[in-house]
Formats: sequence, C-alpha cells, structure tokens
Amino acid sequence: MIVFREHPSLVLAVTPADRQAAVERLRAAYDEGALTAGDYDRRAGMAAMAQSRRDLNTAFLGLVDVTPDDVRLSMAPVAGRGLAVAAHLSGWVLFLIGPLVCYAVAPAGSYARREAAKAVNLSVLTLFGLAIALVVMMFKEQVGTPLALLIGGCWWLTSLVAAMQAAKGNDWDHPLKRWLPFEIVRG
Repeated sequence: MIVFREHPSLVLAVTPADRQAAVERLRAAYDEGALTAGDYDRRAGMAAMAQSRRDLNTAFLGLVDVTPDDVRLSMAPVAGRGLAVAAHLSGWVLFLIGPLVCYAVAPAGSYARREAAKAVNLSVLTLFGLAIALVVMMFKEQVGTPLALLIGGCWWLTSLVAAMQAAKGNDWDHPLKRWLPFEIVRG
C-alpha cells in the first residue's frame, strides 16, 4: 500500500488577498471559456470561503495542471522565516530596536520584512499603551500599575504567538489590528 504524505503547506491559512487573487484567476478562466457560469460561481464561492491552502486549491481541481516542478517549488520553505521569528522575539530583549534592525536588514517585499514591520508596529503601539498607563499611574497608581502589567503581558504573549506563526510561515495579524489599523512601517 502506498501512503502519500500530506504537504505541510496545505494547512497554512490564506489571506483575503489570496482569496481575491484566486477569484480573479477563476474569473479569467471563465472569460477564456474554460468554465461555465455555474462552475465559475461554485468555484468562486469555494475560493471566497477558503480558510487554508487546501481549501483554495480545491477551487482549482481539474482546472490547473500541476507539474513535478510545481510540486518541488511548492515544497520549498518560506524564505526568511528565521529572520521573521527573530523580529518578533528580539523585542523581548531590545524592545523597539530589535524589530527595527530586522526590518532594516530584511529584503524589501520579503516575508521577513512584512513580519518585522508587524513587530515594529506592535512595539510602537505597546509603547503608546505603556505611556498612557504611566500617565494614569501618576494620578491613580492602583489603576495604572495593573494596566501597565496587562499591556506588557499582552505584548509579550502576542509577540510569542506572532513568532510561532512566523515559524510556520503564516501571515498572522495581531487581533487589535481589526480595531486599530495602526502602522508606522509597512512590509
């Protein structure tokens, strides 16, 4: 019996940009006559709802030919994972300086640069939060101290989670980014 191992990239999360690009590729296939209207609607719906690479790939079954070279290239690791992890964890020792150094040395447009930018932005946001906690502490120490500890603990924990996601090659965003789309630097 032959057992095929599932490629680890199939469980990676997809981004809204990945889903949008997939829908655009499916639209191009429909415009070229490779898909019927019903097939396009079904596949575009699958792509729009995809949560993982496996889900996204399913929308293209039978539509895209995969060569052995494609498989070999897909098995290559995401370049820059080590620097991306370092960007998130270096803040524990060097706070803002560590992620800034990683951002400066990472190639423009790379995965490591995007992750370093996230680490810089999180450190700056944390710095603002700690400054607010310090002001509160001057007037009401009983409130300011726990607030500073909470902000610092959340920063530490989310840096750890971001580093773990970067090690997997995932494009993870801090949950606060939904409410505070704050960016000092961009990847």
